[in-house]
Amino acid sequence: MSDFDTAATAAPAKERPDLGAAFIATNKKSPSSYDMSGTIVVDGVKHRFGAYQQKASGKGKMPEGTTFYTFYRVEPAEDANDATAFNPAELEA
Repeated sequence: MSDFDTAATAAPAKERPDLGAAFIATNKKSPSSYDMSGTIVVDGVKHRFGAYQQKASGKGKMPEGTTFYTFYRVEPAEDANDATAFNPAELEA
């Protein structure tokens, strides 16, 4: 057993809240599809977001060609208790 394995089992991992995930689009359905999308939790409320990748012009604070993302959609995600929300468990077998 290595020192790393011993240290990893000696101290339990710190519990961290799930605050969401961002996904970079690798196979966009169309050129107008978001380059990054996902969900994020802010003040206990889950939100969906969509962002487009851009390159800095060099006229601002970032060096020319620096990649960044501009968020164009941030909205509350569907509530799990919403009667119109899709629930796969309710599908007929």
